[in-house]
Amino acid sequence: MSESQQDDLGREVDAAMRMFEKSQVGEAAAITPIQPSRVLLVLDGSPQDATAIDSVAYLRERFNTETLVLDGRISGEDDITAAVIDRVTGSRPIKAEGEEPYDKVLAALKSHDVDMVILPCPFGRDLEKVGTDSAGTVIDVLLSRCAVPMLVIRRNDQTLGECVNQVSVVVGSECDVVPRAAAWAFGLSAERGTVGLNLVIEKEQFENIRSIVEALSEETTLDNESFTEALTKAHHAIHQAMAKTATSLSRSYHLRPLAGEISPPNPMQNQDRLLIVLPLEVDDRYGQGFAHDRIRRSPHPVLVIPGHVETSTE
Repeated sequence: MSESQQDDLGREVDAAMRMFEKSQVGEAAAITPIQPSRVLLVLDGSPQDATAIDSVAYLRERFNTETLVLDGRISGEDDITAAVIDRVTGSRPIKAEGEEPYDKVLAALKSHDVDMVILPCPFGRDLEKVGTDSAGTVIDVLLSRCAVPMLVIRRNDQTLGECVNQVSVVVGSECDVVPRAAAWAFGLSAERGTVGLNLVIEKEQFENIRSIVEALSEETTLDNESFTEALTKAHHAIHQAMAKTATSLSRSYHLRPLAGEISPPNPMQNQDRLLIVLPLEVDDRYGQGFAHDRIRRSPHPVLVIPGHVETSTE
């Protein structure tokens, strides 16, 4: 082979490699990370308060956030906000308005402009005693009405600062809020951390879809592999954008299409440190149930990123 032919071959190989890289990452724009500047911490007098306070202390140290502190209990004579004021620079208490805890939270969000609300779950109950049996009424209501990202605090060995090395965006249905959830995931992720995109079709849902598809045509079969491939193609744009963002921020990134499997979070006894990010269109009943179930079963902190919120509560 002549030197000229070798040069031509080298150019062809380089062009082929560029085409391959382009097909993997594509022309999707990188996502601009979102980071909080002002947060609302809601206390409930439960053991989970300590974990929530650790988390706002971490946010203050890393992002220089301002913290508004709300006593969300129905009643209580002692001042539980003082511990936060003493520990977290840039924090101050705000007056509670309303009767129920969720009324107090929603009133505070209406009166104060914040980027995120942080609260324990189950609200007003000890997680170690309640476990996975309930996420609580307060969480149920706020999943429908809270218009700002909501960080739900769970087990006391899962503070936010310990969990941001591994962040998973968990998607259970088609949702316009996924890019914003990804922006929050990258914004909170630790330097050199890992951000994942988990595409979830749970076992029961998968079996229902498969039975319908196969009933339409006797010659058609739907296995996990083909469904996983379709699931990946359906989320190609966000996958490309997250991959490009991870590269630009020196983060690791992985895509996990989970068809017919039990999805994260893991059972309550799991010891891994993990932050789960859930996109939520709040008028989607399936999405609300999906988010509620993830929170209920999660030992990890869960950040819910809401879409539009219904103005009527009737």
